Amino acid sequence: MAKKPAGELTALPEVAGWMRTIWPQASDTYLSNVIQRVARGGILRSHRGIAGGYSLARPADDISLRDLVELIEGVEINRCGLALSSTCPVDGRCSIKRKLAQLEAGYLNALAEVSIADLAKEVVVPRRKKAAAERV
Repeated sequence: MAKKPAGELTALPEVAGWMRTIWPQASDTYLSNVIQRVARGGILRSHRGIAGGYSLARPADDISLRDLVELIEGVEINRCGLALSSTCPVDGRCSIKRKLAQLEAGYLNALAEVSIADLAKEVVVPRRKKAAAERV
């Protein structure tokens, strides 16, 4: 979608097909849930109807990998990565939690520097087998 002109729609099977190149073992239900979450999160816009599909809700240059990771993964920097419960047993005194938070923040800041437009420049879309077979 990031390579398409603004406003051009992408049908759900095309979106799911591209996602399968990343997650080949993902179920249709999982892929559908990811697409719905990204649409509800304001990155995709859903267009209903017989000619409907999805388009980017804003320019590809304005959508970062951080936007996607936070939306899909639900990143929480201040969580305790070592506690089995939702609260940290040594909150405020844990050097591990502080270090993990610093690393997580650095990771998210690095992701914020990469737009989906940047990635789209490097993506090679594989040819469909059926189309390739018809040419032979």
